[in-house]
Amino acid sequence: MRKINFRKQVNKSYLQVQDNINQNISCHLLDDEYSSSKYFKPGCVNISYFIRHKADVLMSHGVADKNYLSMRDSGGRMVNNFQHILVPGPWLKNKILNLEGCELNADQIHVVGWPRLDSLYRERTFYLKRRNQSSPVRVLWAPTHDRRKRGIEKESTSSFPEFALYEKDMKSKYDYSVSVHPRNRDLKAPTASRLVESDYVISDFGTMVYEAWALGIPVIFPRWILKDKITTYIKGSAEAFIFENNIGLHANSIEEVQMFIEQGYGVGDEVKQFMEDYLPDKYLGCSGEAIASLLKSLSVKHSFRQFFNYYYHQFKKKY
Repeated sequence: MRKINFRKQVNKSYLQVQDNINQNISCHLLDDEYSSSKYFKPGCVNISYFIRHKADVLMSHGVADKNYLSMRDSGGRMVNNFQHILVPGPWLKNKILNLEGCELNADQIHVVGWPRLDSLYRERTFYLKRRNQSSPVRVLWAPTHDRRKRGIEKESTSSFPEFALYEKDMKSKYDYSVSVHPRNRDLKAPTASRLVESDYVISDFGTMVYEAWALGIPVIFPRWILKDKITTYIKGSAEAFIFENNIGLHANSIEEVQMFIEQGYGVGDEVKQFMEDYLPDKYLGCSGEAIASLLKSLSVKHSFRQFFNYYYHQFKKKY
C-alpha cells in the first residue's frame, strides 16, 4: 500500500474546508498511512480537491457540480490530468464519461459520496433527538459566493447580496440566520452548526443545496433573484438540471418563500429521486471510510521526472 498524501491548497478561503474533508477521511487511516503537504509526493497516492493542482486523485472541494470537472485548458479536458476521479454519485460519473474529449474509463471514476456529510449527519441526528418541538422555525440563508461574474453583463449566479434586503422581514417571523460563503466574509470557517439546526435553507446552486437535501432539510430557491441565470450560464450542470426541472422549492417572491415555510413544505419525492442518483443515501455517514479504503487500494504511476523534480526541490530547500 502506498502512503496517502493530502495536497494542501494555500487559499485561505478553503483551508478549513480542506481540513474538514481531510479529517473525515484520515480518521479512518493510521498515522503512518498518510501525510499532508502542499507538495506533490511521488511514491505516494496524492489527492487534491482542486483541478489545477498536480495530483493522482481529484475530488472536488465542493459537492456541487457547477461544471467544475468539465473544465478545459489548452491541453483539453483537465480531468485527463488525473489517474482517478472521485465523485458523489452515478449522475456525475456518467456526465464525465460522456464528456467530449474525456480520456478516462469507468474504472477510473469512483462513486464515494461526500465526506463532509459524515460529521454533519452525526450532528444532525444528535440535534433532532434533543430538539424542542416548540422551538420557532429556524431558517438559514446560505448563498454561494458572488465572485464569479458570467456573461457579457458580468452577472452573478448567487442570491448574495440581493436576498439580504429581506433580512429584517425574515427575522421578524422566524429564527433567521445568515451564513455567506467563506469567499464573501472574513471568518473562513465553513457553515456547519447552523445547517444541522435548520428547518429550511434558502440557497442557490452550491454545496449547501446538496448537504441540506442529504440531511432531509428542504431548500428554497429565490427564483425572482436568480431568474434563469443558472440555466443560461451553467448549462449542462446538475444545478441547471435542478432549475430546468423545478426540483425542490422554487419561490417567485418573498411571500412565496414564507408560504413554503408556514405551510410546512418538506423535501419532495422529486428531490429524493434526484439525490439517489446524485448523492446516494448509502454513503450518508460513511463516505470518509469508503474513500480511505479506496485510496489505500488505488494503483498509481509516477514518472522519473516527477521523482527527480521532487527530490531536487527538497535538496534546494535544505541547502
